[in-house]
Amino acid sequence: METWAIPLATAVGGAVVVLLLREFFEWYKRPRFEIDFEEREGQKLYTPDYNNEAMQTAGDTHRIKYLRLIVQNKGKKPAMDCEAKLEISVEGGEINKVALHWSRRDPALYSKYQYGSGASDDPEKFFAPISLNINDEEPVDVLSLNYHYSTLPNADHSPHFISHLESVSLRQLQLEAKTAFAAKVTVYSSNTMPRSFKFKINWDGTLEGFNKAFTYN
Repeated sequence: METWAIPLATAVGGAVVVLLLREFFEWYKRPRFEIDFEEREGQKLYTPDYNNEAMQTAGDTHRIKYLRLIVQNKGKKPAMDCEAKLEISVEGGEINKVALHWSRRDPALYSKYQYGSGASDDPEKFFAPISLNINDEEPVDVLSLNYHYSTLPNADHSPHFISHLESVSLRQLQLEAKTAFAAKVTVYSSNTMPRSFKFKINWDGTLEGFNKAFTYN
């Protein structure tokens, strides 16, 4: 090797090493998602049950149950512009895909937005992406079950509910009872790789059965 070529080769090799180290550190520090069913109060699955103020009618108390997933950022940087999307299908059937709703927009928890109530029907705000800080976690609404009790005297006070589950999305998907579905929720971010979580759905059509309808795939 010519004498003049040795410094050149050393410089090129050093630049390659620096570039590789930089790429490694960027990979090491990037956001990383972990996704699982929500767990609270020692329960997993935890399925919160709220008053559904948007559906209140005279003589009825309306409520809504949610299936939620918890999304955690276990990386070394904030995850920006996070969106969650649901893919769902019957075995061998068409795959439907919708954008989901971060629970921080839920009027039961955050009163600023109340989609469907007429108070602030702005889908861009209600379904807007969010950012997850380092070690932050956020619940995302996936499916819901609406039901109601009659409050009239001498009425039947057993729960009456919609005969299907609904995706918590702008374009709602309806899932009938006693039908097996395969589901996948994928979380996307503008500065990291997407991460998916798969589960199965088979609801028996009862209020109590909602908590047992979801299992790991």
